Amino acid sequence: MSEELLQRGLLDQPEKIGKWDFYNIGATTIKSLKQNGIIKNIDYKRFEARKPDALLVKNKVVIAVIENKRPSELNTVTKQKKAIKQGLDVAQILGAIFLVVTDTKKGIWLNVANGKPITDEDNSDIVFPFSSKDHVLPTLINKIISSINKSNSQLIPTKLHDPTSLAKQIWQDIWSVSGATPENCLYTFVELFIFKYLSDLSVLSGIYSFQNLLKQYDTNSEDEVLEFYADVIRKKIKTELFPGNTKDNTTIINGTIFVSKDDKAIAGYSTVFKKILLKFEKEGELKNIHHDFKSKIFESFLKESISKKNWGQFFTPLKVVRNIVKMASIKEGMVICDPACGVGKFLLEPILKQINKYYHIDENNKLISKIKLVGFDKGFDKDEQKTIILAKANMLIYFSDLIKNHTDITPQFAELFNNTFTLKTNSILGTLSDPIENEYDLILTNPPYVTSGSSNLKEEIKKSGLEYHYPINALGVESLFIEWIVKALKPSGQAFVVVPDGFLNRQNDKYLRKFVSDECFIDAIISLPAKTFFTTIKKTYILAITKKDTKSAIQSDPVFTYLVSDIGETLDVYRFDIDDNHLNEAVILFNQFKGAKQFFKTDDPRCKIQPFEKFQPESHWSIDRWWNHEEQITLGIAEQENIFNITDLNAYLEDFSNTINEYQEEVSILVSENSGDASKLLEISLNDSNYFETFIGKRILKKDIRNSQGDIPAYSANVFKPFGFISTSNITDTKHHYILWGIDGNFEFNVMEKGVKFATTDHCGAIKILAEDILPDFLLYQLNNVKIKYGFDRALRASLKNMKKVKFLMPIKEDGSFDVETQQKIASKQQIINEMKQELQNKTQQLLDTKIIFEK
Repeated sequence: MSEELLQRGLLDQPEKIGKWDFYNIGATTIKSLKQNGIIKNIDYKRFEARKPDALLVKNKVVIAVIENKRPSELNTVTKQKKAIKQGLDVAQILGAIFLVVTDTKKGIWLNVANGKPITDEDNSDIVFPFSSKDHVLPTLINKIISSINKSNSQLIPTKLHDPTSLAKQIWQDIWSVSGATPENCLYTFVELFIFKYLSDLSVLSGIYSFQNLLKQYDTNSEDEVLEFYADVIRKKIKTELFPGNTKDNTTIINGTIFVSKDDKAIAGYSTVFKKILLKFEKEGELKNIHHDFKSKIFESFLKESISKKNWGQFFTPLKVVRNIVKMASIKEGMVICDPACGVGKFLLEPILKQINKYYHIDENNKLISKIKLVGFDKGFDKDEQKTIILAKANMLIYFSDLIKNHTDITPQFAELFNNTFTLKTNSILGTLSDPIENEYDLILTNPPYVTSGSSNLKEEIKKSGLEYHYPINALGVESLFIEWIVKALKPSGQAFVVVPDGFLNRQNDKYLRKFVSDECFIDAIISLPAKTFFTTIKKTYILAITKKDTKSAIQSDPVFTYLVSDIGETLDVYRFDIDDNHLNEAVILFNQFKGAKQFFKTDDPRCKIQPFEKFQPESHWSIDRWWNHEEQITLGIAEQENIFNITDLNAYLEDFSNTINEYQEEVSILVSENSGDASKLLEISLNDSNYFETFIGKRILKKDIRNSQGDIPAYSANVFKPFGFISTSNITDTKHHYILWGIDGNFEFNVMEKGVKFATTDHCGAIKILAEDILPDFLLYQLNNVKIKYGFDRALRASLKNMKKVKFLMPIKEDGSFDVETQQKIASKQQIINEMKQELQNKTQQLLDTKIIFEK
């Protein structure tokens, strides 16, 4: 009995490298290794007294011999040859596949069958030292075992398998016999794919393997084979190999075409089940899955067939996901979240090619994570919310190489999958039901925004007592997610969020924009082209923000903005790859910009570095408008003629319908709240000097504008667009709110906030609001209501004398003071109505201005 083996406990618990036992010994003879059952019990002749430094063994079969030498023992060619000969003698008698002679700084890797150096795919000698702690070692060992033989010592490049065509065939087979939704066809394909995949990885073996199931057709009926799969194999996968999450009852598989919800085979589908198994067999082994298939397995089938109303959001194209990931700085120790994770691409893509960097198996055969991924999703089907199941299946496919080398610890992988993705079904709020704060280093997400039911979410927030966490009453589901995201970020944490144009444009969302700019630094806004997302023409943007360490911090850095026309694929139903990819260019420039924001310059006409002062909450953040029309036409952003094909028209009408539904829900809320408005009203006049100071501006000539070098905007009859800029103003008091009105023209009103410098001409009147408890937005609402009553137009000018006659009603409290809370409610409701009217008018006009073509 070897004292070394006993003292170090190597008989019971040898060190592990991947799926192999590693014996780092040196004081134990080959004879002792044989006697203790570590290697085969055969006659090793005169070598039984030799003491190898280390062995790699699997089931008593020696895979490798490692000889450790001092640097001085390998510092000449002669010494290296001597060491190699000694090692090869032992490796050959032990039947090893390869030998490593190492001095801890470099290694000599040799093919035992022919004594030649092992070379990599580029035919260069493998020279790095053998270290049991190296996380890439299991992958290299697998490559060596599968590549070298007596006539070959070079690693064979892994042939990656892309089963996309198989997936499409099986998709059609499932759909033709079941008539199931595309979603359920997808789940079923994924389940059978994983069954075959786990069999090829030898995770499923013996009676549970794919090949054993096929052999059963020799002696059993088709129905019996399907029953065996449902009763035995499927349960093995779901309960033993990859146990599900007991909290949300999700596992890695849940196809429902061949097997019912209670895990019983469904009669009538056994024939097509066999047909599909035979197609998988013809496809061959699925061990080495192509990276693109790992990423695109879901996207390929969700482009056109997916039901948007069910899924609740548009799935983000892979090219967009990958470019957003490139914008983020990902480091070990980070906690990364996607609060609306879908099938998990935003979380899985960052680790796709760095699995071994962030995850490894330690010497105790324990799965160690150096990064934490957190994904939440509410699902979409009341009975079977499956997006999380797809995400876990997706994660298994991404982790294929690591699982392949560690097939004996699948429950640990299952625990990782369960801890990564969580189904949030405790409330209709889903992720929003958990008011998480200061938790995540990085958030990557495309939250839902084209979803009916936002009014139900807001009602549930009130019912659940979560109004404190979502105090901003902005429009759309995305507004709630933006609040959640900002609060969930740690100080200095970053978020990259796909947002719809409404958040950047809607006046009613100015409070949300203020919240974002108060809490975060605005790093970038990148405009994506219409039709970026499958089956919708919705305009979207990538918003990049960094949470402030302290709310009082003032942003001094400029903001990176970019206009994208192409994302590397055609923006139609086919999604063919193309060379043009402005999004990729945007990401390259953004990463350069991050290094020197104050000094960054570029001659790319699609990129503009905007001063932060331009991002005032009261103004829009729709960066497209900061390129003039001629620039946009040159860049291909704005077409000279709006043209829709019939598919575009269908998508446009659906978007129009979604917009109407969203506003209808908002208006329903207004109707239900209407009874809560003030019951007492007081009539007041603009002539009342206790509340207002009303005046007309001074005359300003065009030559005064031309000669001025000032930056103070001067307003005339158009109260929204300055007449020009001057150096001195007729208004010196900026401590109050003002409302401007145009004396001529359409008689419009506009609010000027406190602290804003401006001037008025003799065609523009101003109302200074002296009373702090009269809100400018409410006054604006009342003035717009009474202007028809007073009939101001070109015939009856809104002169100072006539304006002072204007009277309107103010809500008051029991004590006679102005009711500010009711003013806020009414003004907010009016903003919603104004936004609705403006957006519906814009959409209607766009449709009227569009030419519809029928393509051949």
